[in-house]
Amino acid sequence: MLTPSAPSANDVPPPRYRRTKIVATIGPASCSLERLKELIVTGVNVFRLNFSHGTHASHLLSLNTIRQAAEQVGTPVAILQDLSGPKIRISEVEGDFAQIADNKTIELRPASGKKSSPSEIYVETLNPVNILKAGEIVLLADGIITLRAEEVRADCVVCRIVKGGRIRSRVGIAFPESNVLLPATTEKDFRDLQFGIDNKVDYVAISFVQNAEDILAVRHAVQAQGGDIHIIAKIERKTALENIESIMDCADGLMVARGDLGLELPIEKLPRVQKELIEGGNSRGIPVIVATQMLHSMITSLRPTRAEVSDIATAVISGADAVMLSEETAIGEHPAECVRVLDRVAFEAEQTFDFEEFRHRLHHTEKAIVPDSVAYAACAAAVKINAQAIIACTQTGTSARLVAKYRPQRPLYGTSSRHETINRMCLYWGVIPIPNESRETHADEVAMALTAVRERQHVHKGARAVIIGGQVVNTPGTTSILEVHKFLDD
Repeated sequence: MLTPSAPSANDVPPPRYRRTKIVATIGPASCSLERLKELIVTGVNVFRLNFSHGTHASHLLSLNTIRQAAEQVGTPVAILQDLSGPKIRISEVEGDFAQIADNKTIELRPASGKKSSPSEIYVETLNPVNILKAGEIVLLADGIITLRAEEVRADCVVCRIVKGGRIRSRVGIAFPESNVLLPATTEKDFRDLQFGIDNKVDYVAISFVQNAEDILAVRHAVQAQGGDIHIIAKIERKTALENIESIMDCADGLMVARGDLGLELPIEKLPRVQKELIEGGNSRGIPVIVATQMLHSMITSLRPTRAEVSDIATAVISGADAVMLSEETAIGEHPAECVRVLDRVAFEAEQTFDFEEFRHRLHHTEKAIVPDSVAYAACAAAVKINAQAIIACTQTGTSARLVAKYRPQRPLYGTSSRHETINRMCLYWGVIPIPNESRETHADEVAMALTAVRERQHVHKGARAVIIGGQVVNTPGTTSILEVHKFLDD
C-alpha cells in the first residue's frame, strides 16, 4: 500500500477541483454566448453537438459561439460531434400524435410516404417484415408503448398492443428481440463527419456501433482527409456488447448510451453492463462517458430526485471519466443549475473514491510500453514524496491520459503547445489542461510548465512536482522521462 509522507507545515492544499468531467449538449436553451460562458464557468468541460437535430449552418454557429465563449472565459473546452446513425423511427403521425389502446391490433409497415395512424405504423430505415418473428416484442417511445408481433405477412406485421399510449410523429421504435443489422454510419453521417473534419471538432461519437469495423470506417474517412479527431463508440446495441473487446481495442473512448441500450436489454441488466463497460474502458485507459437521464427531472424542476443523485454518484465511484447531460441543457428550463448540481454531486462522490481498490482493479493492466510504465510510476512517486502536482508535458495528450488511467491522488496537469491537444485533454479524468509555449529542449519545456502550473495553483517555494515527458521535445510518443522538480520563486 502506498502511504503518503507526512505533510509539511508549509504545504498548501490544492484548490477544489472536480476530476470527473461534465459533457453538456447544446440546444435552444444553451446556445447563446452568455449562456455558454455561464456553463463553462459553472463546470462544463465538453460541449456535445447532436447531429440528430439541426443543420450544418446551425451547428457551425454553435461551434463558433462555443469557441468564442471559451476564449472570453479563458478556459479550454472540447467539442464532441455526435453523429445520428441509423436511428429507427416511425413516420409522421396524422395530427402529429395518436392514441393507441391496449389489446387492440396494429400493423407495422415499411415507410411509403404515408402517415402513421392508430391502425398502421410506418417504419423508416428498415422493413419490419424482414426482421420480426411472431412472438417478438416491439417498443416505442423509449419503451413506454409495447407491442408483440402476432403474424408476419408479406406486406406488414400484425401486432398486439400490450401496453398502449400516445405516439408522436417520428418517435423512435426498437426491436430488442430481433436481429437488426444496419451500418452504424449512414451517408448523412459521412456528410456530417466531413463538416466535423472541416471545422476541427475534437471528438466524434458514432451511434449504434456494432463492431470494430464501424469504428475503422470512420477512422479511415478522418485520416483520408488529414483530420485529427478521436472517436467515441456509443454502446447502445446488444451486438456491440458481443463485440465489445474488439470495439474497445480500436476506439478512443466509450459512451454508455443508456437510452437505446436500455431498450435493447432487459432493464435489470443495465447497471451491471454499465459497470462492466466502465471497467473495460478503465483497464485500457480510454475515457468512458455515462449518458442519458442523469438529471432528467431537472428538465423542468429546479431540484433533482434522490435516485438521480445516487445514479450520478454510482457512475463516479465506479470510475466513469465523464457524465453527460442531454435534454437537461439542450432544451431544459435550468441548464446552468443542472451543471451546478452535477458538479456538486460528482465532487462529493469523488471524496469517497477508493484509490487503492481502483489500483488493485488495474493490476496487470499496464501495457509493456515505456509511456504507460512511466505514467504508472508517476502516480506512485507523487504519493510517496507527497508531491503537490503531477505534470505531463505532452504533444498528443497521451501521456496525460495514461497518468489519468491510474487515477492519481495528486492534481494532474497536462501542458502542451498544441491547441487541439489542450482541448482533447478536457475529457480526460482529472486532467487540468494548461497551454504551454513550444520549446526546443526538455529543460525549457519543464521550466515553462512549472511556471504555468504555479500561476494557476498557489504553491509554496520548494513544493515538489512529478514531471513526465520526453527527451525529444515536440515529438509524439517519446515519453520516457520521470523527474522530480521543485517549484522555485522567480
